[in-house]
Amino acid sequence: MLEDHAPTSDAPVIRTLQLAMHGLFVVLLVIGTIRGVQESGHPFWLLSGCLALFAWYLLGLALTPGHVGDRRSTAGRLWFVVLFVGWTALLFAGPDLSWVVFALFFLGLHLLPRWAGLAAVAVGTALVIVTQLHQPDTATVPSILGPVIGALVAIGISWIYGGLRRENERRRALNAELVAAQEDLVATHDALAGAQRESGVLAERARLARDVHDTVAQSFSSILLMSRAGLAGDPDPQRLTAVLRQIEESAATGLGDVRTVVHALTPTDLERSPLSAALQRLADRQEGALAVRLVIDGAERPLPTAIEAALLRIAQGALSNVRQHAHATQAVITLGFGDAVTLDITDDGVGFDTTAEVVPSAAGGFGLRAIRERAAEAGGYASVESTPGEGTSVHVQVPAGGPR
Repeated sequence: MLEDHAPTSDAPVIRTLQLAMHGLFVVLLVIGTIRGVQESGHPFWLLSGCLALFAWYLLGLALTPGHVGDRRSTAGRLWFVVLFVGWTALLFAGPDLSWVVFALFFLGLHLLPRWAGLAAVAVGTALVIVTQLHQPDTATVPSILGPVIGALVAIGISWIYGGLRRENERRRALNAELVAAQEDLVATHDALAGAQRESGVLAERARLARDVHDTVAQSFSSILLMSRAGLAGDPDPQRLTAVLRQIEESAATGLGDVRTVVHALTPTDLERSPLSAALQRLADRQEGALAVRLVIDGAERPLPTAIEAALLRIAQGALSNVRQHAHATQAVITLGFGDAVTLDITDDGVGFDTTAEVVPSAAGGFGLRAIRERAAEAGGYASVESTPGEGTSVHVQVPAGGPR
């Protein structure tokens, strides 16, 4: 009767108080029944009434989980009213049952609204006082003070119990919120992990796209240009042989680059020599009317492999853009060593409007974006300066020690 909807989750202190209240009712009823039967002129009817009252109490315990235990339940209030009326009838038959009222105080204060519970306490106290005063050889003051003090004690204990119960409910609600927050945190962590995995996949796809653009696409572009030049020129056997050898060299370089991309290794040019030598070979391999010159500014020093690979790929991509779009005759690669490492690729081509939006398509448009992304991944930046008719300059600066 003093339980909540989920008694198994109540705090130990509250469960102890509940059991104590049940035990108090049983003990007081048993003592009152024994004494009443001994002194009553109709012991059978008194015993039957006490057993019926106890059976009604047990029925309330059986209904507790869903009905009686809830102070908002009409069934619980009706159950208490019947219990109180039954006790009142037995009280006039056996005054020794008057002390059962203290257990009823706790029930009434718990199951009824506050005003109704206090009214039940007042009525029960008055009934006990009247019964006690009608007993022979009974002192007036103790007969009044005893029930009144008992009622006040019951109200105080009920008030403490109510506070403990509210605190228990607050903690239960807080625990539910913590569990919900933990579930949200787990869900957020899973979503974040999924987003990170997706971001990693996209970053790897972007890296592979840049590698393919700067290596395989460049080799195919060179082979295409040389094939067109061979088909359009003088069909001299020696000249065709030279063109075929250049095509073979470009194809071999492209094959090596493909293997490097597949195995995610350092560019093959860097495996055999430092960055300056790799850039020199890159300049020497440029065919056709484009003449490329390499300039080293400052004292060359070893760089982290990731930095060298990024700069080489940037140079490859920039020269590929020069060949395909600039229509230039000369280009200069300048590698500078200082507090930071700089790479400049300058050409004398047709230039372009840097403010115009470049939309990547199957025909191109990936080169400049790939250059900027590579520079950013290396911890630096890339900028492009160009004016229509006055050539283009790509400037890259990265930290000498790599990304921080």
